[in-house]
This record gives sequence, C-alpha cells and structure tokens, in this order.
Amino acid sequence: MKIKRQDIQLFDRLFESSGGYILDFSNPTLTEFFDEELNIDIDNEIYKEDGNSKAKRVRCLMRKSDQETVIRVLKSLWAYKQLTFPAAALRDQADFYNLLDRITAAQSHEADGLRPIQAYAGIDYAALTAEMEAMKLLPPQQRGYRFEVWLKELFAVFRLEPREAFRNRGEQIDGSFRMEGDYYLLEAKWQQSLTPAADLHVFDGKLRQKARWTRGVFISWMGYTEDGIQAFGRGHSIICVSGADLFYSLSDRIPFPVMLNAKIREASESGRHFVEYHQLREFS
Repeated sequence: MKIKRQDIQLFDRLFESSGGYILDFSNPTLTEFFDEELNIDIDNEIYKEDGNSKAKRVRCLMRKSDQETVIRVLKSLWAYKQLTFPAAALRDQADFYNLLDRITAAQSHEADGLRPIQAYAGIDYAALTAEMEAMKLLPPQQRGYRFEVWLKELFAVFRLEPREAFRNRGEQIDGSFRMEGDYYLLEAKWQQSLTPAADLHVFDGKLRQKARWTRGVFISWMGYTEDGIQAFGRGHSIICVSGADLFYSLSDRIPFPVMLNAKIREASESGRHFVEYHQLREFS
C-alpha cells in the first residue's frame, strides 16, 4: 500500500532502535518472529529491494503489502514492544495509535498491495516423505484411512486450516482447507488403479452444488489415466494432484502450497487440470 513519509517517520520512531535494527531483534530472532507470529518470510528476496538491514526489509514489506498485512505487522511489533520495553511503549503509545489511525484511514484498493510471502521454516520434509513410504506397507483399508489422516497433517504443517471429512445430505467430502484466502474442497483416493474421468466428474458434480468460487483439489495416490484427463475436459475448478507429485515435491523441499500454486497457474494459463510435478515450469 502507499506509505507516506510521515508514516515511515512514525514507524522509525517507534520500532527502529539504531543502524537498521528493529527493536532488539537479531537477524535470526526477526526471522523467527515473522515466521511464528505472522507467517511471513521476511528473508525473502522480494523484501530486500532497498537493502538487507532489518529495518529496510520491514519497511519494504509494508510498502509492498496490502493494508490488512501492514496493520497486522504493526500490531504484532507493538505487542512485542509492550512486552519487552513496557516503559518505552507507555511513553510512545500516542505515536503508535496515531500511526495505526493513519494506516487504517488510508484509502486502499486490492491492487495497492500484495499478499505477504508466507514462511515455511521448520518443516520436517524427511518425516513427511518417510510416512508416505510407510503407508505403502499397510493393508488396503488402513492405507486409505492413514492417507486421509496424513493429508490433514500435511495441510496443518503448512497452516492451511484443514477440516476433516463431512457429509452434506448424503454426499461425502473428504475435507477442506484454506490457502491464501481461498477455500478448497478435497477428494482423496488411495487405490491400486489410475483414477478415471468418472471419479473426476463425480467430484465436479459436488463442487457445482457449492458457491461458484469454491475450488476443488483431487488427490489420487496412483495418478490419473491419460484418457480420463482428456475426457474430463476443461473449464472445471479442480486441480489434480498425484501421490508422485506430493512425494517428489516434498523430497525437493518444495512446500505444498508452492507446488499447488504452480499447478493452479498452469491450469489458469493452459486449461490443463493435471500437470505432473516435474513438468511444471517452476520446477522443470
């Protein structure tokens, strides 16, 4: 969003200690704070446009982000200052609320700022892929159940707010999750054969009964028949993911949301609902 000079002056007075520092944060603790409190990757190159100091990265984040994100950042930093430097926070309270009022009152449009770059620090990719290998040794019924549980764990690890399976008037939905403000319904299949077009059409029928902005993610352990993908056609709000996509992307330490976003972009640009991980342009 558009940050005015007076806003930056107030921000520096409140949070910049000296020489590009933000309060008492070191580089590692600033990274940890933005990861754990805000789920923002403050070390991403997009925030180093003006320099690599802590203050310059945070100012760049504010300039590039949407209004909601800027307010979240300010409130989180202020809460930290109140906890760590209570006397200074009490003295500077009027300046903080002045800055918050200015940012809140600023005219903002969706195009004025980007959603923040999410942080995915501390992910145990080896454990996720090891569990996938272990699932192969289970009996068929246990495999299917464990696959759904593992998917919920996967979504939780990447902070996608998963919800377990539910029923709507007799139809089974395997779950749902939220990514970057959008909601996705989930269909998960662990079976020994490739998924045909018929299964995709059934899931598509469920989606068409929901709000038109609802998206679907179909995850098939074995993948999809080529004829089935062709027969399914285009123009559906479904992204297809295979077990191989999950295994190879996690083995390469690619966060699930990053891989899914690459598939969404491919579907938007080419109309193809299923593009294998190694064929996605971001990773090929």
